[in-house]
Amino acid sequence: MSDAITILLITLLIPMVSAGIAFSVKEKYGWLIPIVSSLLLLIAAIAVLFPLFGNVQLTEQFSQPWLSIGNTSVSIGILATPITRLMAAVVLFVSAMVHIFSIGYMANEKNTDRYFGFLGLFTFAMLGLVYSTNLLITFCFWELVGFCSYRLIAHTQQKTAASQAATKAFLLTKAGDVAFLIGLLILWTQNSTLELAFITSTSGVWNTVAGLCIFIGVVGKSAQFPLFNWLPDAMQGPTPVSALIHAATMVAAGIFMLVQLVPVFTPSTLWVMTAVGIVSALMGAAGAWLVTDIKKILAYSTISQLGFMILALGLGETTGAFTHLLHHAFFKAGLFLAAGSIIHAMHQATHQTEVDVQDIRQLGGLRKQMPVTFIGFAICAAALAGIPLTSGYLSKELILTAVHQKNMWWLTLSVWIIVFATPLYIFRLLWFAFLKPATHVLTVNEAPWIMRLPVILLALGSITFLFQQGHLSSFATQILQTEIAVPTRIVIISLAVTAASLLTAWLSRNLSSRAPEFLIQYFLDSINLYLVRLTTFAGSLTTTFDKKWIDRSIHTLAYGKVMLAHVAGWADRNMVDGTVHGVTWVARGLGGVTRSVANGKIQSYLLWAMAGLLIFIIWMLY
Repeated sequence: MSDAITILLITLLIPMVSAGIAFSVKEKYGWLIPIVSSLLLLIAAIAVLFPLFGNVQLTEQFSQPWLSIGNTSVSIGILATPITRLMAAVVLFVSAMVHIFSIGYMANEKNTDRYFGFLGLFTFAMLGLVYSTNLLITFCFWELVGFCSYRLIAHTQQKTAASQAATKAFLLTKAGDVAFLIGLLILWTQNSTLELAFITSTSGVWNTVAGLCIFIGVVGKSAQFPLFNWLPDAMQGPTPVSALIHAATMVAAGIFMLVQLVPVFTPSTLWVMTAVGIVSALMGAAGAWLVTDIKKILAYSTISQLGFMILALGLGETTGAFTHLLHHAFFKAGLFLAAGSIIHAMHQATHQTEVDVQDIRQLGGLRKQMPVTFIGFAICAAALAGIPLTSGYLSKELILTAVHQKNMWWLTLSVWIIVFATPLYIFRLLWFAFLKPATHVLTVNEAPWIMRLPVILLALGSITFLFQQGHLSSFATQILQTEIAVPTRIVIISLAVTAASLLTAWLSRNLSSRAPEFLIQYFLDSINLYLVRLTTFAGSLTTTFDKKWIDRSIHTLAYGKVMLAHVAGWADRNMVDGTVHGVTWVARGLGGVTRSVANGKIQSYLLWAMAGLLIFIIWMLY
């Protein structure tokens, strides 16, 4: 086992150790759990960086046999590639920031041991998914990620909305997981293995079906159309959990799986991915512009950005999509943690008044009262909008270049609409929260440093820096050695579209927010309603078929077996048993006759002798 593999194995076990400590420490020493868990995750985040400073382009693998089924064996191991190393580094760094932020955010909350325990288990599950060399093992970690997200969303158990949101997320993602498992089984039959290194690109109907089934699983896990509605509802969970789910774990798991499997997908599957990515990105952007809840705005933004990545993957732009996934983890986690700081500070300021602190219409004027949070939020928002000198700008330009190379007007138009819509909704959020005059006269204090520090670090990770020959670069593009060669025409158009979007957002900043509530209710929620109705209708059809055909067939078969049993019982009693009894009766009768002959009396012997003689005489005479 190489040093790089050893380090990755250690970083995999550290979150599990953190979870074990959180679940086992007694309540008396519960105050130690947040500190110890955060230190362990920070150590893991630092440790995983060391392999990145070596030969990161080297691919290493360590595996051991796990189980055998017939002639097929399943191995469990760790795969160290540039993609897995970078993804693990981002997961651990974001998770460490979430742990540190949670020390302040969850200070006065109950059940923090369970909270930090599932945070550690969540990180372990995501790392296991990233490191796995076999898709069957990957699916096991995939399910563990879903379970941990369910428990974390429903952390506040006395909150009914949180429990309902967790159940909704669990069920919708499980619908996709069933399709994902079917896709894996088809891949197994086609390739005779689920080892990532041995799955090859082939054509054919079954490979298309396998790709589509796996993609449906990704649609559920990454909240894409039509299984997207669970993600905004999942905002009922604690804000740090939202940051972890949206940035580096739950929804990122689906995109990461596609990055690994896109090379083996058929062209038909890729075009379906492109179409779903476009629809999801547009709907997510519309939802982010329409809602007024600060966390739901970011949730819809995540749907839009993930759709943007899936669109790029469908076009074969794996590097741009994966780079954007890494960049997105930093600026989206920063946005969520900054939103958590706002919610925390507003709760402190409005503890005696009833104000919906997550409604952006109730905010305002926080630029002066929370300057550090404002700076961090503004930098991350700029990265989301694709403003130059931010990481989001670099990955966005890579994807735009791939789109223009396809030379399809409808595809190009859709992508430019997405690019235009992104600054529109994020500036709206920035304006309502920080720039517009305050709605309420409140004394709002800046969040504690334990909460401000993660926001600033994530914001710094969202900024580009000058690298070789004066080219802009980020941590991800430098490690991946990505060459960013964007045509000047695309750069100019991108800057013009972004500027036009910001100008439109500025001019429409004071529009009434009542219309968005109406639109969100009858536009996005109606889609989910129709999906639920379609599912209910399909369920009623299957129920009817089950009752009228399957149940009746089973009942008919059962009644037939019962009738056959009755016939067999009658035959056994009256024919088999009757024959046996008849033979017994005849034998008993013959035995009685023979006993009467040999009874030891001379009279009987003479009688039978005379009878025999008489019978002989008659036989001789006649």
